Amino acid sequence: MSRLLEQVRQFLVILLVVCGAALWGCVVEEEPVETPSDEDLEALVALPYLSWSEEEADPEKLGVMVWDEERAWPGFNLYTNDVNEAYLMDMSGRRLHTWTLPEKYTHCEHFELLAGGDIAIVCVGQALLRLDRDSNILWRLRKPVHHDVAHRDDGVFLVPRAGRSREYKGRRVGFDVVAFVEDGGEIIDNWRTWDHLEALQELHWPTKIDEPYKGPLPEKRHDYYHLNTVEILPDTLLGRQDDRFRAGNILVCLRNVHLILVLDQDTHEITWSWGPGDVIFPHMPTMLENGNILVYDNGVWEDRSRIIELDPVTEEIVWLYEADPPESFFSKRRGSNQRLPNGNTLIAESEKGRVFEVTPDGEIVWEFWNPELSEKRRKRIYRFMRLSEDEVRSLFRQR
Repeated sequence: MSRLLEQVRQFLVILLVVCGAALWGCVVEEEPVETPSDEDLEALVALPYLSWSEEEADPEKLGVMVWDEERAWPGFNLYTNDVNEAYLMDMSGRRLHTWTLPEKYTHCEHFELLAGGDIAIVCVGQALLRLDRDSNILWRLRKPVHHDVAHRDDGVFLVPRAGRSREYKGRRVGFDVVAFVEDGGEIIDNWRTWDHLEALQELHWPTKIDEPYKGPLPEKRHDYYHLNTVEILPDTLLGRQDDRFRAGNILVCLRNVHLILVLDQDTHEITWSWGPGDVIFPHMPTMLENGNILVYDNGVWEDRSRIIELDPVTEEIVWLYEADPPESFFSKRRGSNQRLPNGNTLIAESEKGRVFEVTPDGEIVWEFWNPELSEKRRKRIYRFMRLSEDEVRSLFRQR
């Protein structure tokens, strides 16, 4: 077994030990919380974000396999090859435009389309870059950014980045940061998980992070506060009635403590939180026009993933997508979800390199399999987003 597979196997064993039959109230709320041993904790690091599927790919599943033109929402699709290219693709699977970065950029996982056909693209651990429509680099921020980027109306970009490791009670711990970057590539502000550690610890499940560790300082850092999402809240009726969700506040996700937060745009204090006991290693919470929040629940410990629409005020799940059987939709790592204007939901089953669109009743009306195959493995897709044809054409016309 390769070293990587062995690491993954060890991690999954640890998760099973930690989970138990009633981990933190997941199944039987009456039983006590189980916590990992110090040895388990030292192995608790983020699962690797690999480019190729672990499962053997079906070579007959390539490109668009399902397209119900009457019920699928029409538009253009955005995704990357997870290396150094970003694509604009139509509904038939035809690539209409490609942005290409220099070969030194090796893990570019997500981008946002900007005016004039420019893009802001996140290259993991390397840089946040702005490219024009001809792939010329306009500026770059050389920092260990990752996962996501959001663009404010005032031109400022928000992007997660790895904060410096700190020795905390005998352990090496990383504390992620949301960087505020002006158009041009200069950081003008930061929201640091380290600065809000006490408030965060009151919101998530107990961990060993606060118990003194007397063993040797581990070489690998613990990635407790692993940021995978940053989004600017839109203007909604809920936000006009409840300041916790006002337009411009910031929605973030801390995957490894199963925690979704809203931050005040001015003070950066936490105004709302949810997640522990309800979702497992979630991705991409996003606020909908109705004020609800759509969440990708990876469900790592249950071997099934779900898409949840949450009422953030009552904390009730008002809509749920789950496959039949549930385990037929599962992505341990990564994942994206987008509510489309016609009420359908676009879902990336990242680990399999599959994207599909479902109706409110859960019926699949569009399905795409990444056509990139290598040695019987399929290239994964982290984020997959759809914009309207009018929006894309308008952005490309703007200069």
